[in-house]
Amino acid sequence: MAPATTRSVRGEVSRRIAVVACGVLLLTAVFLQRTTIVAAAGELRSMPLWVVAALVVVGLAERAVRVDIYRILLGSARYGDAALVHETGSAASKGLPMGGAVGTALRWSVARDRSIPTSTFAVALIATGVASVFVTWTLPLVALGIDLTQRSPESMDFVVVGICSTVVIAAIAVWTVVLGSDRIHGWAVDRCRRVCARLGRRFPGADHVDPETGIDDVRTGLRSVAGRPWGLVGRTVVAQLCSAAVLLIALRSVGVGGELGNIEFLRVYFIVTLLGSFIPTPGGVGVIEAGLTGALVAAGAPPAGALAAVLVYRAITYVMPIMIGAAMYVVWRTRLATSAPCVESAGEVLALPPASLAAA
Repeated sequence: MAPATTRSVRGEVSRRIAVVACGVLLLTAVFLQRTTIVAAAGELRSMPLWVVAALVVVGLAERAVRVDIYRILLGSARYGDAALVHETGSAASKGLPMGGAVGTALRWSVARDRSIPTSTFAVALIATGVASVFVTWTLPLVALGIDLTQRSPESMDFVVVGICSTVVIAAIAVWTVVLGSDRIHGWAVDRCRRVCARLGRRFPGADHVDPETGIDDVRTGLRSVAGRPWGLVGRTVVAQLCSAAVLLIALRSVGVGGELGNIEFLRVYFIVTLLGSFIPTPGGVGVIEAGLTGALVAAGAPPAGALAAVLVYRAITYVMPIMIGAAMYVVWRTRLATSAPCVESAGEVLALPPASLAAA
């Protein structure tokens, strides 16, 4: 067995072990906290319907902002096309194991169906990923900095500040070098040519593809975004703040008030969601709920109220996007299936000789 294959198998085994371990820990936590879960269910039943409606509106606003980011980055794409590209991929990313890769492949398939150039799609995918990483690591830093103006710092605060600052500065430096270095550009072109040459052994014609034009288009597009980054960064911040607002409104609706201030809440929220991005389960399911509930309780919120608010938050920000994306995917595939016979029939008509058409 080749070394690369061995490493791939070992990585897959490690990932499955991690998922199983997380599942066992979550089941154990559910059993030990069953009394709190029952109390949280009681809190959910007492939540006013108008609050639930408001939370759904905020959740939909967050989805709309993220779709608008894709619409702008995809250039001439219509809002409906941008929504289809983003929401179907998001549903796969959140709901499937190894969802990130599946979601990216699905987004690319939809983009091709909507006649979106591959280079434009690549720019949108890379730019949104970079902006998300930058904002995800910057917001905890900002929230913690504001929180430290109201209390004395602790040793863990310095650790969080150091880690977040290092990642943010490193990300800016790396992307500045990558977009500005002709040497890295040449290396990327050379590597892509080698890949195309290898693919040409199995797929005739692939070895004749010159990737330099596509890489140049992607580089130019990313440079354009980097030259005016604040619109992308600002929309990403708004989207993440909408997610935070869902949890904060849910907490306030179940009676969590003065014991958890707004700034302290933001500090806890952004740090926990940042750590949740490293969880191997799809969308961090189970681990995010446990982590947020535990952090909120440690910050002073009552256990039942914290768990009830977190469950509502996950229903709006996790379950609802999966449902939206799945529905859009079904509609898209149905339209493809119904339009295919029409295309085939049109092809048959066009293939008929002029005499046959005249006779018909």
